Amino acid sequence: MISATIIGRLTRDPEQQQVGQYNVTHFTVASNSTRKNRDGEYDNTFVRCTVFGRQGDVIAQRFQKGQPIIVSGELSTNTWKDKQGQDRTSVEMGVQNFSFTLQDRFQNQSLGQDHDEEVTDDDMPF
Repeated sequence: MISATIIGRLTRDPEQQQVGQYNVTHFTVASNSTRKNRDGEYDNTFVRCTVFGRQGDVIAQRFQKGQPIIVSGELSTNTWKDKQGQDRTSVEMGVQNFSFTLQDRFQNQSLGQDHDEEVTDDDMPF
């Protein structure tokens, strides 16, 4: 088993389907490399993700194309032949956990006060 954590962005809106009594949610995460390749560019890795049940419901409701996400789970590869007979391989993850990124948390959090407001000693309760 290969366990991994991926930080990236959704390449499209999550899609759900009913399989038996469970909801199954599918989405793809694109993650940028932190190192440049031989051509001086950053490579992208696309990981097809599948998650079952309530976690998938939350992802389908709260995430959309372009949003950052953190996912962790079990990685595997899938190999097949496309319509032209070419061998293709994809990286896939069975998602076990997910999280909003810190940036996304701060953007979605309602603080209820203006950050530019000056705070004085008189405002302190002690």
